[in-house]
Amino acid sequence: MNVMADTQIGSTVKEKFRQSEFMIFSIIIFASKSFLLIRLPYREWNVNALYTTLILIAFYCYFRFRYRLAPPLITVFFLGAAVGVDVLGNYFHLYGQPFGPVQYDEFSHFITAGFSLPPAMWLLRATTRRFGLMIPLMLLSFLSVTITFSFTAYYEILELWDEKFYGGKRLWTPTDSANDLQYGLGGIILAALITALVFKIGDRHSRREAVEGSSKAA
Repeated sequence: MNVMADTQIGSTVKEKFRQSEFMIFSIIIFASKSFLLIRLPYREWNVNALYTTLILIAFYCYFRFRYRLAPPLITVFFLGAAVGVDVLGNYFHLYGQPFGPVQYDEFSHFITAGFSLPPAMWLLRATTRRFGLMIPLMLLSFLSVTITFSFTAYYEILELWDEKFYGGKRLWTPTDSANDLQYGLGGIILAALITALVFKIGDRHSRREAVEGSSKAA
Protein backbone atom coordinates (compact mmCIF):
# COMPACT_ATOMS: atom_id res chain seq x y z
CA MET A 1 0.00 0.00 0.00
CA ASN A 2 2.80 2.40 0.91
CA VAL A 3 4.53 1.71 -2.40
CA MET A 4 1.32 2.41 -4.31
CA ALA A 5 0.70 5.60 -2.34
CA ASP A 6 4.28 6.79 -2.93
CA THR A 7 3.94 6.04 -6.63
CA GLN A 8 0.68 7.99 -6.83
CA ILE A 9 2.14 10.95 -4.95
CA GLY A 10 5.21 10.89 -7.17
CA SER A 11 3.03 10.85 -10.28
CA THR A 12 0.96 13.79 -8.97
CA VAL A 13 4.07 15.82 -8.14
CA LYS A 14 5.55 15.06 -11.54
CA GLU A 15 2.34 16.18 -13.28
CA LYS A 16 2.19 19.42 -11.28
CA PHE A 17 5.85 20.09 -12.09
CA ARG A 18 5.19 19.55 -15.79
CA GLN A 19 2.22 21.91 -15.70
CA SER A 20 4.28 24.57 -13.92
CA GLU A 21 7.12 24.05 -16.38
CA PHE A 22 4.75 24.47 -19.33
CA MET A 23 3.36 27.67 -17.81
CA ILE A 24 6.85 29.10 -17.27
CA PHE A 25 7.85 28.20 -20.82
CA SER A 26 4.69 29.83 -22.19
CA ILE A 27 5.36 33.04 -20.23
CA ILE A 28 8.96 33.18 -21.46
CA ILE A 29 7.91 32.68 -25.09
CA PHE A 30 5.09 35.22 -24.71
CA ALA A 31 7.46 37.81 -23.23
CA SER A 32 10.09 37.10 -25.90
CA LYS A 33 7.54 37.51 -28.70
CA SER A 34 6.32 40.76 -27.13
CA PHE A 35 9.91 42.06 -26.99
CA LEU A 36 10.33 41.14 -30.65
CA LEU A 37 7.11 42.78 -31.85
CA ILE A 38 6.93 45.98 -29.82
CA ARG A 39 9.96 47.56 -31.53
CA LEU A 40 10.10 45.39 -34.65
CA PRO A 41 9.74 48.23 -37.22
CA TYR A 42 12.76 50.07 -35.84
CA ARG A 43 15.31 47.27 -35.79
CA GLU A 44 17.51 46.07 -38.62
CA TRP A 45 15.96 43.15 -40.50
CA ASN A 46 18.80 40.79 -39.58
CA VAL A 47 18.30 41.48 -35.86
CA ASN A 48 14.59 40.70 -36.18
CA ALA A 49 15.47 37.56 -38.13
CA LEU A 50 17.86 36.45 -35.37
CA TYR A 51 15.29 37.00 -32.60
CA THR A 52 12.61 35.20 -34.62
CA THR A 53 14.89 32.23 -35.32
CA LEU A 54 15.79 31.85 -31.64
CA ILE A 55 12.12 31.89 -30.61
CA LEU A 56 11.20 29.32 -33.28
CA ILE A 57 14.07 27.03 -32.25
CA ALA A 58 12.97 27.21 -28.62
CA PHE A 59 9.36 26.47 -29.62
CA TYR A 60 10.31 23.48 -31.78
CA CYS A 61 12.86 21.96 -29.41
CA TYR A 62 10.62 22.26 -26.34
CA PHE A 63 7.73 20.32 -27.84
CA ARG A 64 9.96 17.97 -29.82
CA PHE A 65 12.18 16.86 -26.94
CA ARG A 66 10.05 17.55 -23.85
CA TYR A 67 6.66 16.32 -25.02
CA ARG A 68 7.73 14.11 -27.93
CA LEU A 69 5.51 16.22 -30.18
CA ALA A 70 7.25 17.17 -33.40
CA PRO A 71 5.67 20.38 -34.72
CA PRO A 72 5.19 20.03 -38.50
CA LEU A 73 7.76 22.18 -40.25
CA ILE A 74 4.94 23.95 -42.09
CA THR A 75 3.69 25.33 -38.75
CA VAL A 76 7.18 26.59 -37.90
CA PHE A 77 7.34 28.18 -41.37
CA PHE A 78 4.00 29.90 -40.80
CA LEU A 79 5.20 31.38 -37.51
CA GLY A 80 8.34 32.69 -39.17
CA ALA A 81 6.42 33.96 -42.21
CA ALA A 82 4.00 35.88 -39.97
CA VAL A 83 6.93 37.94 -38.69
CA GLY A 84 8.60 38.00 -42.12
CA VAL A 85 5.66 39.76 -43.78
CA ASP A 86 5.98 42.57 -41.23
CA VAL A 87 9.76 42.73 -41.54
CA LEU A 88 9.64 42.89 -45.35
CA GLY A 89 6.98 45.58 -45.24
CA ASN A 90 9.20 47.76 -43.08
CA TYR A 91 12.36 46.97 -45.04
CA PHE A 92 10.83 47.98 -48.38
CA HIS A 93 8.80 50.86 -46.88
CA LEU A 94 5.51 49.34 -48.01
CA TYR A 95 3.43 50.48 -45.04
CA GLY A 96 1.11 53.31 -46.00
CA GLN A 97 1.34 52.27 -49.66
CA PRO A 98 -1.36 50.64 -51.81
CA PHE A 99 -0.97 46.88 -52.18
CA GLY A 100 -3.44 45.64 -54.74
CA PRO A 101 -6.98 46.59 -53.69
CA VAL A 102 -5.93 47.37 -50.08
CA GLN A 103 -3.18 49.10 -48.14
CA TYR A 104 -0.13 47.03 -47.25
CA ASP A 105 -0.98 47.47 -43.57
CA GLU A 106 -4.33 45.77 -44.16
CA PHE A 107 -2.74 43.03 -46.25
CA SER A 108 -0.10 42.47 -43.58
CA HIS A 109 -2.64 42.02 -40.79
CA PHE A 110 -4.74 39.68 -42.93
CA ILE A 111 -1.77 37.47 -43.83
CA THR A 112 0.08 37.48 -40.51
CA ALA A 113 -3.07 36.67 -38.54
CA GLY A 114 -3.91 33.91 -41.01
CA PHE A 115 -0.40 32.47 -40.76
CA SER A 116 -0.69 32.41 -36.96
CA LEU A 117 -3.84 30.26 -36.97
CA PRO A 118 -2.45 26.86 -38.15
CA PRO A 119 0.29 26.69 -35.47
CA ALA A 120 -2.23 27.62 -32.76
CA MET A 121 -4.71 25.02 -34.02
CA TRP A 122 -2.05 22.32 -34.30
CA LEU A 123 -0.75 23.05 -30.80
CA LEU A 124 -4.21 23.00 -29.23
CA ARG A 125 -5.11 19.79 -31.03
CA ALA A 126 -1.82 18.01 -30.27
CA THR A 127 -1.64 18.92 -26.58
CA THR A 128 -5.29 18.10 -25.83
CA ARG A 129 -4.97 14.75 -27.60
CA ARG A 130 -1.84 14.04 -25.61
CA PHE A 131 -3.95 14.38 -22.46
CA GLY A 132 -6.67 12.14 -23.89
CA LEU A 133 -9.12 14.85 -24.95
CA MET A 134 -10.61 14.51 -28.44
CA ILE A 135 -12.06 17.94 -29.17
CA PRO A 136 -14.58 17.96 -32.05
CA LEU A 137 -13.20 19.68 -35.12
CA MET A 138 -15.78 22.50 -35.12
CA LEU A 139 -15.08 23.31 -31.46
CA LEU A 140 -11.33 23.05 -32.08
CA SER A 141 -11.67 25.54 -34.93
CA PHE A 142 -13.71 27.96 -32.82
CA LEU A 143 -11.25 27.83 -29.91
CA SER A 144 -8.31 28.30 -32.29
CA VAL A 145 -9.96 31.34 -33.86
CA THR A 146 -10.60 32.95 -30.48
CA ILE A 147 -7.07 32.24 -29.22
CA THR A 148 -5.42 33.59 -32.38
CA PHE A 149 -7.66 36.65 -32.46
CA SER A 150 -6.71 37.35 -28.83
CA PHE A 151 -3.05 37.48 -29.85
CA THR A 152 -3.96 39.72 -32.79
CA ALA A 153 -5.70 42.10 -30.39
CA TYR A 154 -2.68 41.99 -28.08
CA TYR A 155 -0.48 43.08 -30.99
CA GLU A 156 -2.61 46.22 -31.30
CA ILE A 157 -1.96 46.88 -27.60
CA LEU A 158 1.77 46.53 -28.26
CA GLU A 159 1.47 49.16 -30.99
CA LEU A 160 -0.25 51.46 -28.49
CA TRP A 161 2.49 50.88 -25.90
CA ASP A 162 5.09 51.59 -28.56
CA GLU A 163 3.54 55.02 -29.12
CA LYS A 164 2.99 55.79 -25.43
CA PHE A 165 6.33 54.64 -24.02
CA TYR A 166 8.81 54.52 -26.92
CA GLY A 167 7.70 57.38 -29.16
CA GLY A 168 6.78 55.13 -32.09
CA LYS A 169 4.28 55.99 -34.79
CA ARG A 170 2.14 52.99 -35.70
CA LEU A 171 -1.45 54.13 -35.10
CA TRP A 172 -2.19 56.34 -38.08
CA THR A 173 -5.89 57.09 -37.55
CA PRO A 174 -8.44 56.76 -34.71
CA THR A 175 -9.86 53.67 -36.46
CA ASP A 176 -6.49 52.12 -37.31
CA SER A 177 -6.62 49.38 -34.66
CA ALA A 178 -10.23 48.45 -35.41
CA ASN A 179 -9.46 48.30 -39.13
CA ASP A 180 -6.41 46.11 -38.53
CA LEU A 181 -8.45 43.77 -36.32
CA GLN A 182 -11.10 43.50 -39.00
CA TYR A 183 -8.60 42.32 -41.59
CA GLY A 184 -6.87 40.11 -39.04
CA LEU A 185 -10.15 38.39 -38.17
CA GLY A 186 -10.82 37.79 -41.86
CA GLY A 187 -7.44 36.12 -42.29
CA ILE A 188 -7.95 34.00 -39.18
CA ILE A 189 -11.37 32.74 -40.26
CA LEU A 190 -10.14 31.86 -43.75
CA ALA A 191 -7.10 30.05 -42.31
CA ALA A 192 -9.33 28.18 -39.83
CA LEU A 193 -11.57 26.90 -42.63
CA ILE A 194 -8.57 25.70 -44.66
CA THR A 195 -6.77 24.17 -41.66
CA ALA A 196 -9.91 22.39 -40.48
CA LEU A 197 -10.35 20.92 -43.96
CA VAL A 198 -6.74 19.71 -43.96
CA PHE A 199 -7.19 18.07 -40.54
CA LYS A 200 -10.47 16.48 -41.66
CA ILE A 201 -8.86 14.99 -44.76
CA GLY A 202 -5.87 13.80 -42.72
CA ASP A 203 -8.08 12.14 -40.10
CA ARG A 204 -10.15 10.45 -42.80
CA HIS A 205 -6.98 9.15 -44.43
CA SER A 206 -5.70 7.85 -41.08
CA ARG A 207 -8.96 6.02 -40.37
CA ARG A 208 -8.90 4.46 -43.83
CA GLU A 209 -5.34 3.22 -43.28
CA ALA A 210 -6.31 1.83 -39.87
CA VAL A 211 -9.25 -0.08 -41.37
CA GLU A 212 -7.10 -1.43 -44.19
CA GLY A 213 -4.44 -2.47 -41.67
CA SER A 214 -7.00 -4.30 -39.54
CA SER A 215 -8.34 -6.08 -42.63
CA LYS A 216 -4.90 -7.26 -43.64
CA ALA A 217 -4.12 -8.42 -40.10
CA ALA A 218 -7.35 -10.42 -40.01
